[in-house]
Formats: sequence, structure tokens, C-alpha cells
Amino acid sequence: MIRFLIISLLSVFFFSCKSYTIPNATAKKLEVSEIKNPYFSNPETDYVYKAHIEVYGRKMGGLFIAKRINDSLHRVVFTTDFGNKLIDFELSETTFKVNYILEDLNRKMIVNTLRDDFRLLLKVNHPVVQLLENEDSDIYKSVSGKRFNYFFISKKQQQLVKLVHTTKSKEKIIFEFDSKNSIFAQSIKINHKTIPLTIELNQISN
Repeated sequence: MIRFLIISLLSVFFFSCKSYTIPNATAKKLEVSEIKNPYFSNPETDYVYKAHIEVYGRKMGGLFIAKRINDSLHRVVFTTDFGNKLIDFELSETTFKVNYILEDLNRKMIVNTLRDDFRLLLKVNHPVVQLLENEDSDIYKSVSGKRFNYFFISKKQQQLVKLVHTTKSKEKIIFEFDSKNSIFAQSIKINHKTIPLTIELNQISN
């Protein structure tokens, strides 16, 4: 019994320490020092989406509006279909300001999670340290503190189609992009792997 317990504990330890890997991906020569997420990079564009958020069983729909204020700062507003404000954030890589948040959403964990999601979604330039590839994509690895971001650039369209945010061992958040061009994503899906939070954004055509 003791031997069985030791083997079980060692198995759990080694499994938990297993490094995150992308299936069927192989190393490729890295020739750039950073890549760009172009989808929210134009300061002259108001990025307007029909939005659906589901968080801890609560479902909300409305409009998501993002605007690049300067090289590092974005403003994000989420309203109901009738124009009532639910969220109004200003954020950069190092700063964060809550202009408004609905009282029911004003929970530290929810605010911090949305802050981190939007910060990663809106950040334009990302330094990269490694290049991988699979059959469909070139995959650029970026370091983010103690975590990592993997940017999947489709080989066929040369567009950002997926962003995976991970710890050393597992996926935490998956961003999926569907775009007809390389500068504006028609739809975006954000799916958390460890908490019940999903965000879906669909472009509103002018």
C-alpha cells in the first residue's frame, strides 16, 4: 500500500510538472523579434461588435466598442442594446482605469479577469522568443510574466486565427479570430478553460 501511494504521488507530481506542448508542432527558425496583432491597432477606427458574455451562469448581450486612444492606451465600452452602460474601461499594458462598471459585475475576480482578457486582446506589439509550425499555422511564442502566449498565423491567409494563453503546463484562455482581411476580425471568441467565462464578439457592419 505504501509503495502504491508513493507511485501515485510521483505520478501526480510529474504529470503536474509536464510542460505545455502544441500537438504536431515542430521548431522553425525565428527571424523576427516581435509580431503584431492588427485587429485593434488603428486609432482612426471604432471597433464595434455585437457582444454576448456568459460569466458564472449570467448571460449578457449588447454592444462592445473598442477604441485605440494612443500607442499604448485603449478604451473599452460594453453597453446593452438600448445604450445602457455596463462596462467602461481604459487600459494599457501597465495601467487600468474603471470609468464605470455595473454593480452586479463589480467583483474583484470578474474585473481583473476582464481587464486581463481585454489587455491581451487589444495589445498590438508582442515580443516573441520562439517559432513553431504545424500543418496549418506558424506559431509564435511570447513570454508574458510567468505565462506564455502562442499566436497562430494561418499559412494560407497569413492572418492571426488563434491566440492561446497558457501557464507552463496548461491552457488558460483561447482566443479565436475569424477575419476576411488582416486588419479587422469579423468575429472573436474568448473561452476560458478554468472558469465559466465565454465572450463572443461579432462585427456590426457599417
